[in-house]
Amino acid sequence: MIDYAFYKRVMEFLARYLGLENEPLYMKVLRYDNVLNGVKVLIAIYRVRTNELITYCAVRFDNTMGKAEPTCNEDREYVERVYGEMT
Repeated sequence: MIDYAFYKRVMEFLARYLGLENEPLYMKVLRYDNVLNGVKVLIAIYRVRTNELITYCAVRFDNTMGKAEPTCNEDREYVERVYGEMT
């Protein structure tokens, strides 16, 4: 289970990364797994007003290095493949 603080941090990070910080968005966490020194998350991001899918993102958070590595694309299969290859 993902806590609200982590969810909020991920959403704010991705909104800034995508240049959408001034737009109402919501995020659906599709997968969440622990990896060596961190976690990886598969996410779908939608516009609140239209319920339109903006993109899928696979993000690996490295706790040791204090960084995140996002890959975002509208092709869900591609992003799922990237997610599967994250270690």
